[in-house]
Amino acid sequence: MNILSKLRKKIKKSLIKSKILINQKIIIQKNKNEKNGHYQLNNLYSISNFNNMSPEILSKKIIKNMSSQKMIQKMVFSKPCFINIFLNSVWIEQSITNLFSNKIKTKFKCNKNKKNVVIDYSSPNMAKSMHVGHLRSTVIGDATARIMEFFGYNVIRCNHIGDWGNQFGMLIAYLKKVKKIKISKIKNISIDQIEKIYCQAKTLCIKNKDFLKKSDEYTAKLQQNNQYCYNIWKKIIKLNIKENNKIYKLLNISLNNTHIIGESFYKNMLPNIIQDLIQKKIAIQKNHNIIVPLKNIKNRKGKTMGVVLKKKNGSFLYSAIDIACMKYRYEKLKANIILYYIDSRQKQHLKQVYKISKLARYISQKVKVKHHMFGMMLNKKNKPFQTRSGKTIKLLELIKESINRAQTIILKKNEKISKKNLLKLSKIIGIGAIKYSDLSKNRTTNYIFNWKNVLSFEGNTSLYIQYTYTRIISILKKDYKNLIKSNYTIKISNNSEMLLCIKILQFKEILYQASKKGEPHLICNYIYELASKYSYFYEKYHILKIKDKKICITRLKISYIISKILKIGLNILGINVTKSM
Repeated sequence: MNILSKLRKKIKKSLIKSKILINQKIIIQKNKNEKNGHYQLNNLYSISNFNNMSPEILSKKIIKNMSSQKMIQKMVFSKPCFINIFLNSVWIEQSITNLFSNKIKTKFKCNKNKKNVVIDYSSPNMAKSMHVGHLRSTVIGDATARIMEFFGYNVIRCNHIGDWGNQFGMLIAYLKKVKKIKISKIKNISIDQIEKIYCQAKTLCIKNKDFLKKSDEYTAKLQQNNQYCYNIWKKIIKLNIKENNKIYKLLNISLNNTHIIGESFYKNMLPNIIQDLIQKKIAIQKNHNIIVPLKNIKNRKGKTMGVVLKKKNGSFLYSAIDIACMKYRYEKLKANIILYYIDSRQKQHLKQVYKISKLARYISQKVKVKHHMFGMMLNKKNKPFQTRSGKTIKLLELIKESINRAQTIILKKNEKISKKNLLKLSKIIGIGAIKYSDLSKNRTTNYIFNWKNVLSFEGNTSLYIQYTYTRIISILKKDYKNLIKSNYTIKISNNSEMLLCIKILQFKEILYQASKKGEPHLICNYIYELASKYSYFYEKYHILKIKDKKICITRLKISYIISKILKIGLNILGINVTKSM
């Protein structure tokens, strides 16, 4: 149920019935102060102004045509220009009873035609290990994929791994010219060693122009299918994919090898795209490079930018690959929506790629292309989250640290827990904690990572919500049969129950907002508020000890529904629950 959507439709009908002109979307929001109403019509002034009418007169017209609605108890005009909406308790009781009887859906059907949504996320560099910087793209992208699937969209996950750029030219040049390692020995090298070699190669490129030139040559050779370069590349990629899959599995990320459509996938498309762009007079040759001049996009100095697609040594750059990528997603994957979960530093690059793709008609104007940017994970000093020595923290190390810290917390609560249960529970809590810590923050902002807050039983944390879930399960275990067998309809007995039920009914509208905005933190905020309201209710009112059987059954059914919503909410975020702690 989407209360916001229902209220908008009803108010729109009322405005049409009153012959009021509507020039904008009707804005309804949850009321911050629930004593003044459960919802509020917020743009009464702009609608009344458009119709040359006072807000108070317009409010009377709206309220008059809404008087017979079962959903609404009353509507009250509030100065300067709002309408406060109070929901009907009988309608709430019936809605909650229906929700319990029909069971909470684990999927919603998309109202419109089934759309293909391509989601580009995680996308690690294959020349090194995944680090903490990959966490946000991976968990936010994965949560969005799950949310969109929940609404019935056909989600196509794309792990656009960085496997065809100059980092491999550097690696191959260093392995051959400096380390002089044979191809047969590469399979015995670890990812840590590969990363170390990559860092050394990168440093050497900065210091030594000859080595930089050699790296460019090997990049071109790889992209021209030189067998020696290709064999080294293939071994490194295989090694890194295997390592990354371990991390995805630990984090409960729904990516697998079938979702890998990396940079190298588009290599055969690139020559034809370059030729086509030249024929269409979009690309030109300048200093033996192939570039696309873009008039409306300026560099830092305010001059027209030229996007280089192919260098004079024959190697293709990222822009060419991403143009091919966008073309493929539209033509082959039939994308209606393309979502990119890459950091804000790629904003200019993506803007250029999209503009060139549109000019070349590789992508339709109807396709929605959105760059869902995200901020950085910082330390207490507002600096990038790194080790004390200034090195980037590897993602696997962060995961292990969280699991170890979770074990310490569990052992303090229960020293007699078995090793098997300790490991299982510490993984659920530890991994859930770092994922939720990231997902609960607005993706557009930077945030400070603090272990004390991440693994806390208080505040907006996964641990608090998981604990609330286990508390409800323990209550239901005591009187579960009574709950299932009862035919009593839900009867609200006080205002706290009323507000709890309204919060339950807001679940779908929150999911909808999160899916439209690509902001999983909205779900985190919602399930935290729901858990908080339930905890307050649990502390204030009896559930099993209440003498009135009907009230007891109502509270058990409400508890049951909340447990399901908390579980579904966390599962959508890719976080598991546990029945006991």
